[in-house]
Amino acid sequence: MSGNSVPLHALSKKQRALVDAVARTATFATMFAGVIDTHTANAVAPCAKVKWNGRLIGLAAYIGIGGASGVGKSPAAEPLMNHRRAVIAAHDTETLAAWQEHRGRMTAWYAEYAGTQRAIGKLASKGLPPNDAFASRLVELEQSRPKAPPSPPRTLERFTFVAVKEQTDQNRAFLIAPDEGSAFLPELGKDLIGLLCSSWSGIPISFSRRGTGITMVDPKITMVVPIQPDRLLAFLRTPQGRHALEIGLFARFLWYFADPSIVEPAPTDLPDVLALAEMQEFLGRCEHYFREQIRLQQVGWEGQKILTFSPRAGRALESADRRIGSIRLERASSSEMASLNKLHEQIIRHAARHHEFEGEEGPITAERVECAEEIALWSYENFSQLINSEEQALSRTDEDADRLHELLFRDLRVRDKIPEDVLRERAFNIGMATQGQFKKALAKLCAQEEVCARDGMVHLNRRDSVGHLLGRGGVR
Repeated sequence: MSGNSVPLHALSKKQRALVDAVARTATFATMFAGVIDTHTANAVAPCAKVKWNGRLIGLAAYIGIGGASGVGKSPAAEPLMNHRRAVIAAHDTETLAAWQEHRGRMTAWYAEYAGTQRAIGKLASKGLPPNDAFASRLVELEQSRPKAPPSPPRTLERFTFVAVKEQTDQNRAFLIAPDEGSAFLPELGKDLIGLLCSSWSGIPISFSRRGTGITMVDPKITMVVPIQPDRLLAFLRTPQGRHALEIGLFARFLWYFADPSIVEPAPTDLPDVLALAEMQEFLGRCEHYFREQIRLQQVGWEGQKILTFSPRAGRALESADRRIGSIRLERASSSEMASLNKLHEQIIRHAARHHEFEGEEGPITAERVECAEEIALWSYENFSQLINSEEQALSRTDEDADRLHELLFRDLRVRDKIPEDVLRERAFNIGMATQGQFKKALAKLCAQEEVCARDGMVHLNRRDSVGHLLGRGGVR
């Protein structure tokens, strides 16, 4: 992960004002900046697209907020999540009567629809000719299905296909915000990973609906995953995690990682965040777009605003693309390449989202692109260093396993077995400073069938001149 905290100078005006008013430590500033970026994206991304090189690009954002336990991921998110829940609850209360009336109309509609279908079925079962009146009434019912009242965007803390189907019927815009990423990520099967990748890229997905066949849906998803980096690494080692990495899901994230070299607990003297003037202004903008998302759900999502770049901003984007190209030449790994392939679009999206949220007039400026480039490159560096730390750890384990093998089979001249605690002491003398380092090296040798560890003893496996295993623990 990056040795630097979030580049505050690259944040938008509203972001900087909020972070300055709330943050007490550099670590908490990173956590809070990630939360603010999430709610900015959640507000404007469903309401606008940006045009670049003749292509319309959606503004969806997936954001990962990484830090050790206790640095403030939850305290940073709680005030804004509480406000969002309150706004949704208030809208539900205001529209309760309308929804009760709608449910009554739907009950009557379903009853008449089912009755008409049964009447048509009875005629067919008796071999009688179709009744034109029944057929016409069925068509009328299809065309006069009661329209639902305005429904607000929702927050999904439990992310499933069923939840997406139900939500997109009411309002396509929603926020996926699990409390803890380590519990959420294992649920990401291939179907959900594909759904997230498609949604971020603006590709509609198909659902099979009873009675209506295949329906295409274009969910407007914003996603935030708070997680401890070591938990993320553990997930990436699983088959699910490797699939998510290879298919490019994590390349679609902006990563707000706290500086791991600075261990700062979450501040305990936070102000009343929701009472701050800066927060009131920010939340006012969020509520404006909350209402806009309800309107678009009613009139159609084709009415999204289209943003454009100024000529200078276009040149800044071309310069950013060249910079990304130079990073590609540095022998990036396949995981890094996946992130680099999405990085230019991340810059475009980030610049457009903050231009719109700040209420800036006219085309997106070069300054906005340059700030977005710095945030996106900082995010890439965070994830790149996380991935490389894992690769370096695997490389160290291989080296340690080779040294432990040499210690066992040559230096100590063990005949058949040795107590594990004795071997641990000898391994310390050759530089394996921690028990974890020793355990990983020993596990590697066990996996290679060089040794067998059981009941507190390490048994050597002997081989003949061509490599065939002679026996375990020196026994043929």
